[in-house]
Formats: sequence, structure tokens, C-alpha cells
Amino acid sequence: MTSADLSRFQTLFPITETRSYLFAGGLAPAALPVRSAMEEWVDKWTTDPAYHRSRYFDDWRLLKRSLGVVIGADPDEIAIVDNTSRASNLIVQMINVGPEANVVVDETTYPSSRYPWLHGEKEGIEIRRVPSDGDRPDLAALERSIDDRTAVVSVSHVDPRTGFKHDLSNLADLVHSYGGYLVVDVAQSAGAMHLDLHSMGVDFASGTVMKWLLGPPGVGFLVVRREHLDRLPSPHVGYVGVDDPDYRVESGPLPLVSGATRYEIGLASLACIPAALQGVDIIQDAGVASIEGHVLDLTHRLVVELAERGFHVLTPLEQEARAGVVAFHIDGAVGLARFLRHRGIDVWGYEGDNRVRVDPHLYN
Repeated sequence: MTSADLSRFQTLFPITETRSYLFAGGLAPAALPVRSAMEEWVDKWTTDPAYHRSRYFDDWRLLKRSLGVVIGADPDEIAIVDNTSRASNLIVQMINVGPEANVVVDETTYPSSRYPWLHGEKEGIEIRRVPSDGDRPDLAALERSIDDRTAVVSVSHVDPRTGFKHDLSNLADLVHSYGGYLVVDVAQSAGAMHLDLHSMGVDFASGTVMKWLLGPPGVGFLVVRREHLDRLPSPHVGYVGVDDPDYRVESGPLPLVSGATRYEIGLASLACIPAALQGVDIIQDAGVASIEGHVLDLTHRLVVELAERGFHVLTPLEQEARAGVVAFHIDGAVGLARFLRHRGIDVWGYEGDNRVRVDPHLYN
């Protein structure tokens, strides 16, 4: 499918009739099928709640199946949680990092994946923070920071500050050669870029559906590579993750269900699950390869033409290091974003570092 073919998906997004919405990596606009799914759930909740009670896990299972296709994981390696931060905290809590070990992060590592290592019982772990080399991670310094005592390397696949994209396959090979785990936040790549967690060698991943996957807020996902499922404990437990259909277990150890469902404590936002499924299905219908090609074309145009106009562009020009996020510096970034918004163009301005972000998606 070509970029021209993707134009048929614009009709699913009413916002395109009045605005140029360019912040998919913050909160994607609701497509008509996504909105309809939420409305249908609420309508049925109003008139026949028992209908939903008998079908709690139907759309839940379908969502895992569709997510697995898009991100390259098996459905039983996926747990549905409420957001990326929840998934990241679960990952940190289930990995036992010894007193002599270290955790390597870089400038791409989003706070939701970095803060949990600095909190509670994880305090005191050596965190090796790799600085940037200009506007991108210093990959040579990252490689030097990994050694035989490295338990985890944690990165964001796509840096939300600059749009830089890691080569996860090469990074996984490096981390695994030292016996460590690769943990990846895929919130800024899942749905916009080719992602095959199996072939890329990612051990753990966290993400959300409300960005490039076109779903609603309140639904996120945790991915645990199959080989780790039975070896690593579940840090929390609820009735969803325990194999006790009659609720008769009175003493431990608890019989946990197989697969990543053991990490699900309870029900996620039920009204949002079918809506999330509709969003992911749009991604599948359009095809990630077509979306990626379209997004890379748009971000290339942005990077080149912003640079030609004298802006300090933070996003790499080379395609292999770029995804859907484009960032540049300008004095008065927040004022520029406000100026554009009044004219029907939505980007995001950051006051702290005078940075503007532009995130085009399939509907642009």
C-alpha cells in the first residue's frame, strides 16, 4: 500500500476535516470506529450490564492477539495493564538485580522506565547513565558502559525528546553477550514503525495504545519474552493471575496461570478494551509497512525543510535512526505551538528547553 492509498483512512478521523493534527506521539485523535466501540460499550452497560459481565475477557484476548501481530510477540507473552509506567514498574520489580550489578540507561530512557530503578527496594543499585553525543545517544559510550555486571540495559526505542531510534537488534546482541536483559519502552514506535520483538531479541517491553496505536488512554501493555515467564516472579497478584477458578486456595504458594496473564492484577478499563482493539485493527488494516513508509516520508520532509530554514533540528536525517517524532529548537517554542493551534495546526511546545515536537501519522 502506498501513501496515496492511506488517504482512505483520513475519513475515519473527523479531526482531519478541520485541523492538521501533528502530535500522534502524545495522544492520537479518536477514529470513528474507536469512538463507536466506546459508545456501544456504554450503551450496553446502561441497558444490559450482564452482557458485559459474561464477556469480560473476550475483547481482552482479541486485543492481545492483534497487538501480538503488530509488535511481533505471542499473545500469551502480553499482559494488559493501564499504562506504560505500570508495565515499566512491573518489569523493574520482577528483575532481581544483585548488589554488585548495574543498570545502564541513556538519554532516551523515558522517566517511566528510569524512575522505578531509583525507588523503594531498588535504591542503591548502580545506575550508569550514558550521556548524549550532541542530539543523540553516545552509542560508543553506551557500549563501554556495559560489562559482565550489567543486569539490564533500558532504553526507549524512539526518543520522545529528539526522535532518535535505536537499533534494537544490535543492542540486544550486545546486552545478551554480557548476560543481561534488554528492556525497551516502545510507546513511540509501536504502530508507527516495524517492530518484531521476537526477532529483535527484546526481553521486556512496555507501551501504551493511546499514541501511535490509535487507542484510548487507560490501556497499556507489558511484554515478557517467553523464556522469562516461568523464571521470574510476579511482583503483584490478583484473581486474574491465579489459576483458582473457584477461589478455594487458602495457602501459598499460589498456582499462577501460565503466560503473561499472571502479571495482570485485575480488570483494565473495560470500556477502553474494545476501543483499543479497533485502534490496533486500523493499524493492521493499513499495514505497518505502509504506515512506516508514509511517516518516514513526512518526517524526512520536515527534517530537511526545517534545516533549510535555519532551525536547529534534533532529529536525525538518516532514515534508519528516525521514526515518527521530529523535534527542533526555537526560542518561544510554547508561543509557536499556541500560534499554530489558533490556526488549526497542532504540535507541542516544551518550555523547559524551547523544543517543538511534530508527530505525523497515517491520517496526515
